[in-house]
Amino acid sequence: MLHIKISGETPCGGTTICRGCKHASVLIGQNCEERIICGANMFPNSRGVVTFKVAQCGSFHPVNMPWKHEMEEMAWIVQARRRGPAGFSKPEDNEMVVTIKPPNSGYGSPVADESD
Repeated sequence: MLHIKISGETPCGGTTICRGCKHASVLIGQNCEERIICGANMFPNSRGVVTFKVAQCGSFHPVNMPWKHEMEEMAWIVQARRRGPAGFSKPEDNEMVVTIKPPNSGYGSPVADESD
């Protein structure tokens, strides 16, 4: 008896990856109808409406992963530099200065001092 295994075949059933994408707007009706609108402009002819279950997408961005600008807003800025004159010198002559600035948006800013 000959057994044939096909890999990479079209999956049957399952859910679309659009449900976990930041670009997608998922609308669910009262009778469990579902409409997904893609905000990544992947379906310009159908005004963004996804008409099938998507398995792979080039514009997929997970919902639980922040955008780059969101990460920059919440990041603490750490800068390090050496004190003293520029050029060659002994390591013990120069002192390292580390400056830490909290983010501007208040994501990771420290608790305000309660000194009276």
